[in-house]
Amino acid sequence: MVAADTRTLIERAALRLFVRDGFDAATTRSIAAEAGISEGAIYRHFKSKDELAGALFLAIHRRLTDVIENAAANAKGIDAQVDAAVRAYCAVADDDWLLYSFHLLGLHRFLPLWEETGRDPVSAVERIIAQAIKAKEIPRGDPAVLAAMALGIVSQTAQNIAYGRIKPPLGAHAGAFVTAIRAVFRAR
Repeated sequence: MVAADTRTLIERAALRLFVRDGFDAATTRSIAAEAGISEGAIYRHFKSKDELAGALFLAIHRRLTDVIENAAANAKGIDAQVDAAVRAYCAVADDDWLLYSFHLLGLHRFLPLWEETGRDPVSAVERIIAQAIKAKEIPRGDPAVLAAMALGIVSQTAQNIAYGRIKPPLGAHAGAFVTAIRAVFRAR
C-alpha cells in the first residue's frame, strides 16, 4: 500500500471515531483497528493522536477560511458576498460531512491551534462585515457580534444535522441562511 493511501486510511478512520465516539474515547489502537492497519503504521505518519487530530482540524479550518475569503473577493457588494460565501461554505461542509462534523464538534478543543494564525473563518467574516460597514452597505455595528450571529445561523443548523435533528445536506438550507444573515446585518 502506498504511504499516501495509508495516511488517508488513518485520517478517515480517526475522523469516524472522533465524530462517533469523541476525541478522548478514540485511541491510536482503536484508530488502527478501524483502519485495518497496525498501530505502528499510525506513528509513521503522525507523532501522536493529538498531531493527527490537529492536522485534520487545521485542514478543514483553512479550507473554510479560504472559501469564505475567495467567495467574498469574487462577489461585489455585501448581499452577493453573503450569498457566495454561504453557498461555498455549505458546499465544503457537504463535500466532506465527516471532516466538517469533526471541525464543528471540535472547535472548542482546537481553539489554541487556530487562534495563533490570525486566519480563520470567524476573522474572515468579521473583515467582510467591517468592509461593508465602512462602505455603508449595512448599518454600523460590532463586526465580531455580527459575525458570531451570521456564523451561528449556519453552524447551529449544521450542529442539528450532526445530531440527527435536521436532514442533510447543509446546502439545502443555503437560501434560508442567506436571507437570515442579510436580515441580521441590517437589523439595529
